[in-house]
Amino acid sequence: MPAYAQQKFADYPARAADSYAVKAENTGLIIGAQPVEDPKEQKIYFDTELAPRGFIPVFIVIENRSKEDSFLFDKSAVTWGPDEAGLSNLEVRSKAERPGVVGLSLLAPTTFIVFAKINSASHVQQNIVKKELQSKTLSPLASGNGFLYIPAPKKGPRPKIHLRIPVTKLSAEKPETFVLDLVF
Repeated sequence: MPAYAQQKFADYPARAADSYAVKAENTGLIIGAQPVEDPKEQKIYFDTELAPRGFIPVFIVIENRSKEDSFLFDKSAVTWGPDEAGLSNLEVRSKAERPGVVGLSLLAPTTFIVFAKINSASHVQQNIVKKELQSKTLSPLASGNGFLYIPAPKKGPRPKIHLRIPVTKLSAEKPETFVLDLVF
């Protein structure tokens, strides 16, 4: 058995969503975010450095603190863009024109680029995919967490990133979608 098959990667420590410096809340749903930009931390949690390859892993915690409502988080609806583009510019772009959709499995060409740039092959790739935040329904008092991988400049200062996370409140009357914005 290859040595990497036995390798255990450290899990990123999840905390309460409202304990993160970058957070947003609406109707009992709280999202906290922590960009992992330190190369040493990236090495610990991914066994590779993603920033030099043009990606910032962002740890996301989503908590449903409602005792009655469920929420649907759809990873494919999450968008990102530079903060200087402004909220109104992000709102008016069509799905095809959005600055970016996050998550390696959603950006098939980007996925291959990231993986091609990671020379140490499948164990790193499997770890990255395993840690990716997945779409899910959050029942009352449920939570979920994982990473979104945001494209970023390889060199020079990184501009502020604006994540837009649409969430649907599932109710008996009519589902209601709202957007939580995170800027870091």
